[in-house]
Amino acid sequence: MSKLFKIDKAAVRELAAILKETDLSEIEYELEEGRIRVARNITQQGVTPTPVNVPTQVMQQDAPTAKAETSSDPASHPGTIKAPMVGTAYLSPQPDAAPFIKEGSSITEGDTLLILEAMKVMNPIKAPKSGKILKIFVQDAAPVEFGEPLVIIE
Repeated sequence: MSKLFKIDKAAVRELAAILKETDLSEIEYELEEGRIRVARNITQQGVTPTPVNVPTQVMQQDAPTAKAETSSDPASHPGTIKAPMVGTAYLSPQPDAAPFIKEGSSITEGDTLLILEAMKVMNPIKAPKSGKILKIFVQDAAPVEFGEPLVIIE
C-alpha cells in the first residue's frame, strides 16, 4: 500500500488543462512521492450529430433509345435520380424551410435536390445535370431504399 502525499492542486489543474487542450481522455504524471492521474469520462449521451457534407454519387440510368415518357415505370426514364443509399429523405434544409426543389422548377448542375440522412449523417444529393424537375417521388422525412427513384430531371 502506498503512503499518501500532499496533492499539488495547481499541478492537477495544469494536467486538466493539458487534457482539455489535447483532447486526451486521461493523463498520468509520476513524482517521487506518488503519481497523479487525471481522466475525463466521455459519454455518448451529450453528443450531437453534426451534418457532414459527404460527396455522394447519384445513380443515373443511361438513356434508352426509345422515348421513356411513354413508359409508366419511373425507373426507366433517362433523367431518373435514384437513392445511392438507404436513409431518410428530407426535401428542405430545415423543418420549416422552403424545399430545395419543386415539380416544374429549373435547376442547374450541382444544385442540392434533397438530403438523405443515413446513420445520423446528412448527405446532400446534388443534381448531376441542369434541367427541369419533372417529378418528385419522395415525401419529406420519408424512408427510402437503395436504388429507389427520388426525382426525374428533364
